[in-house]
Amino acid sequence: EAFDNNGVYCDIAEVLRFISPAASFVITNSHTLIYRHLPWAFNIGYKYMENHASFYSKGTVINWFLSLGRKKLYNYIVGGGYDTVICTHPFATVTLAAALDGKDINVKTAFVSTDYTCAPTINRSGIDTYFIPDAALIPEFEAYGIDSAKLSPSGIPVKQVFYKKTNMADAKKALGIDPKNKHLLVMCGSMGCGPIKNIVTHISDKMPKNTEITVVCGTNKRLKTSLGKLAKSNSNIHIKGFVDNMPLYLDSTDLYLTKPGGLSTSEAVSKSVPMVFINAVAGCEAHNLKHFVNLGVAVTDENKYNVSSLCTELLNNDDAILVLKTAFESLP
Repeated sequence: EAFDNNGVYCDIAEVLRFISPAASFVITNSHTLIYRHLPWAFNIGYKYMENHASFYSKGTVINWFLSLGRKKLYNYIVGGGYDTVICTHPFATVTLAAALDGKDINVKTAFVSTDYTCAPTINRSGIDTYFIPDAALIPEFEAYGIDSAKLSPSGIPVKQVFYKKTNMADAKKALGIDPKNKHLLVMCGSMGCGPIKNIVTHISDKMPKNTEITVVCGTNKRLKTSLGKLAKSNSNIHIKGFVDNMPLYLDSTDLYLTKPGGLSTSEAVSKSVPMVFINAVAGCEAHNLKHFVNLGVAVTDENKYNVSSLCTELLNNDDAILVLKTAFESLP
């Protein structure tokens, strides 16, 4: 979006497709399955990578596999006449490093960190510039052996529409929510992972009368169907699937119950929306959670199911929500 607005030609390519469409299909769908239904496995895998810095190194199985797409990627870069390649996932840095290895080509490379931590193994990618979420993370990236001169604390990029503000009352009206009511927005990523059904059910039993809840289930059709039964018995509960007007929902929100994904939290921060975190997946998201809780713009509970009580307590306490909102004023 930013490149288009500045007249810079830009293409987006999915790196796994340089290996094969089949590889892309299997890996992305396996990731969705694990992320949604086996988050403990995702957490174990991420911790393993954190503790084994050589996981993506030359000679390893995963490096060999990701390097299979190196020739197609190299031909794509040369054929398209690109002068810059920006990676937004560690997998892409491995394939890119293999594609450029030993090649005499004048291409600048960059990595955009989409979580508030240094992803394991990216220090071995030979990237020219690392765009990181916060200057406070510079020491962490340096500890991984990345030269500080390569670090640019730019923040995580979000769509420009998230920087535009709609009055909360107007946003609520537009979404069919009574402006006099508090609005709790619940969303756990585009895949709708985590114990959402149990948490929302518990909140609905104890939520204040002047509160409405919107649950965005994303692509999780099963979750939407199961929660639909709850909404039928309570007109203050609204169940949505995938939505394309997330900025409006955030503008209408008094409190946001979500998992600490890098992009979703960055979008909420751009709107100064107080957050309650569900540590649904852990892994890299545990670092995001810690970052924003330490900044004072979010709260959480180690017990996933206690967050429902935390939400009801906050919705009954305007001063507590104000404290979270005020903390945004001190952010860089």
